[in-house]
Amino acid sequence: MNTQVPEAAVPAHNSRQHLLGLDGVRGLAILMVMIGHFIVVGKHLDYKVDGQRFFTSGYLGVDLFFVLSGFLITGILIDAKGTPGYFKVFYIRRALRIFPLYYGLLALGWLSVIFITPGDKQVLTGHNSMAWYWLYASNIGMAVKGGWLASPTWLGLGHFWSLAVEEQFYLVWPLIVMLLPVKWLQRLCVALVISSPIIHAILQNQIGLLATYVSTLNRLGVLAAGAWLAIMWRNPDGWKQVTRWLVPVTGFFGIILLIERIFVIYPLASCESFIMIFFGAGCVGLAANGDGAISRFIFESRMLRWLGKYSYGIYVYHHALKPVWMHFFWRGWIVPTIGSGWPGTFTYMACATVASLLLAWLSWKFFESPILSLKSRFTYRSRQR
Repeated sequence: MNTQVPEAAVPAHNSRQHLLGLDGVRGLAILMVMIGHFIVVGKHLDYKVDGQRFFTSGYLGVDLFFVLSGFLITGILIDAKGTPGYFKVFYIRRALRIFPLYYGLLALGWLSVIFITPGDKQVLTGHNSMAWYWLYASNIGMAVKGGWLASPTWLGLGHFWSLAVEEQFYLVWPLIVMLLPVKWLQRLCVALVISSPIIHAILQNQIGLLATYVSTLNRLGVLAAGAWLAIMWRNPDGWKQVTRWLVPVTGFFGIILLIERIFVIYPLASCESFIMIFFGAGCVGLAANGDGAISRFIFESRMLRWLGKYSYGIYVYHHALKPVWMHFFWRGWIVPTIGSGWPGTFTYMACATVASLLLAWLSWKFFESPILSLKSRFTYRSRQR
């Protein structure tokens, strides 16, 4: 990871290229997250038991999202560096993509507390205040409280910590990309990757396991790995060297990760976040390369690309509406008729998945897409000469 990128190198790629494989990476990530959240409904799995541990791996999909985010956001910023409205255009375009759905759900949650379930008013004040969510600081709120924040009865907001990490990354990274020459940005990314186990250990010792898990500082390694890939992807010679190592690195760390997730091997488990940096970066690199068999047959598959297209809505809705799925599907129908065993669990997974996908599709078509069309009014212009 020490290949130098000449400042004046002619980019081999740029952020205007739409890579089908990256949609597939999003699709794989959201599929992992959904399975991980839905499969635990029957409480049949114990992550401390060999074999069962593998099926509790859905949260690793979040790391995959972070690597992809580091790749895409850094690429956009590098390509836009030096253009008029660098900050303004970036933040407006990000706001159009992220804010409507996020704040729309928060508004529904706030209104439900006021008018439907006034007994939930504890989520409006104190440690559980929804203000943490409104400020994209729920991960900080969890650290202050020392536990998960409470959510309204009909809305689960716990998974919004990852969106807080993203927004905090957006708050700082554009300035860093603007100020640093590419070669120093590359070195910073390498330093963040290498130091990530140390940062993780220090955080866990100082603030505890949960606060570390949701901390933005703890996720700098995966974000930086994606950022490093974005830099290399824009340099023909550098990317040529990267592609030689994509398959062996992804394969090696994928096997290590698989062993760690199947068997309860605590020394490996303690290195899981570091392992995921390289496996996630390998997946994104293979998808970005675009011309390999792995990208064509896995990441460019129609199913994963479809999931990837609607992944943001799926991510927001599938867990935000877990109380609804549990009330109507699990407790209202499945347990009384099928039972709470594995057949009932699989039925719940199917119902919750279909409902989440349908809602995300409707949301995209009638709510998100019309708003996203406004992005055409805010585009990066040519660099000033």
